[in-house]
Amino acid sequence: MVLSLPLILFIVMTELSIGAFAVLFLLDWRNQVKRSFLVTYTFIYVFLTGLTYLFQQNYSTAALLNSFALLDKSWTGYLALPLLLFLLLMVVYTVFLLADKKAGVDGKVEGRTIRSRRRMLRLVVGSLTAIAGLTTLFVLGMIYRPLASTSLAGVFIVAGFFAAALALGGVMTAMWLGHWYLVTPALSEKPLQFAATLVLLGVLAEAVFAFIGTPSTPAHPQSSSAVTPVVTATVTVAPGSTATPTAQVKPADIPTITPLSVNAIGWLRILVAFVMPVTLLAFILKLIHDRSFQSATGMLYLVVVLTLAGEAMARGLFLIGLQ
Repeated sequence: MVLSLPLILFIVMTELSIGAFAVLFLLDWRNQVKRSFLVTYTFIYVFLTGLTYLFQQNYSTAALLNSFALLDKSWTGYLALPLLLFLLLMVVYTVFLLADKKAGVDGKVEGRTIRSRRRMLRLVVGSLTAIAGLTTLFVLGMIYRPLASTSLAGVFIVAGFFAAALALGGVMTAMWLGHWYLVTPALSEKPLQFAATLVLLGVLAEAVFAFIGTPSTPAHPQSSSAVTPVVTATVTVAPGSTATPTAQVKPADIPTITPLSVNAIGWLRILVAFVMPVTLLAFILKLIHDRSFQSATGMLYLVVVLTLAGEAMARGLFLIGLQ
């Protein structure tokens, strides 16, 4: 489990970076938010993606992934390139966004979007950026697909990466957008409602894919939760010897007892990642409809924490049998 912690963190960071930009780009495409919002959080997502790429270069390289027997080694060499392209194209998208002073809602006149060459170039680059991000998720899913119990389950495991990115990235962008309403309350509720709906769809899809695409490997370390008797060795010290006897000797092949069983963590993940976020998102959509943005933003904070914790537990269970 300790060896898989960097992989868990890298997967979560990748899903968060790609999903957050994808939802932000959709908001840009729909011309429903302020240009200042787009610029501010595009810079933040460029920084987050840069950290993700650096993390990949140190903890999820092809050489390191190939050391795990259960992963698909034919895909490990293709992970770095689409992630790097995603980062570079996002930088180019940011440059075009800065150059377009009429981006966002300022680019609308009487409800119609002003078409310009700068906007078209930005949308083209943004679309290519999103494609590079989706390609990264696909390659990541193909690398870990052999952990599935069946070939059909492998398809849902790959799809689960896309659903998790939508849930994680969507709720992060929605939470930032909720803050924006606190300083510009005259904005329409439609963009926040759109972002929250995407998050809800992502969580629901993630739940479906999680139950269908169950990995086959977690059953292997299940015995780690069982109580194993400790072997005590009695050492006889010769008279006059100054050696200190060892009170207890634990054989190297005895597994460490975990405080929670795999089944308990699985049920906790269902509660934290699915049940509670779906319930809160239903209330959030109602609050957005009533234009109670402050309360909705507070609940979005909770959903951010829940989805991050749930995804970390999900990837921990997913990689628990990796060796």
